Amino acid sequence: MILYTGGYGQGKLSYVLKRHKGNVFDGTKDDIEKIDGYDIINRYDIIVKRLMAQGKDALAFTKKINAAAVIGNEVGCGIVPVNKEDIIYRETVGRCMCILAEKSQSVVRIICGIGQVIK
Repeated sequence: MILYTGGYGQGKLSYVLKRHKGNVFDGTKDDIEKIDGYDIINRYDIIVKRLMAQGKDALAFTKKINAAAVIGNEVGCGIVPVNKEDIIYRETVGRCMCILAEKSQSVVRIICGIGQVIK
């Protein structure tokens, strides 16, 4: 697995699609129960939000992820949220991304459509 991360709107999916072939899971709308059949998982940060809204353990779910590529937005940079739910969400996404980074052979940060290998 290769983990791709970076800020919103930095061209992560375009970058990944130039390097990986396969079907893409859209974390904003696809059925989370069917995630195992996909080669590329996009918007992992939103998957975490959806899991939390359903009362599911996002960390346990993340440990089971097995895809060629996972793409997630960085949510830990910028303004610190003030409400408790957003703080918990931000922390959970960070922990999930750490799990994915540890499992990954490589981690690439995308900035302005340019990949920077950080692992």
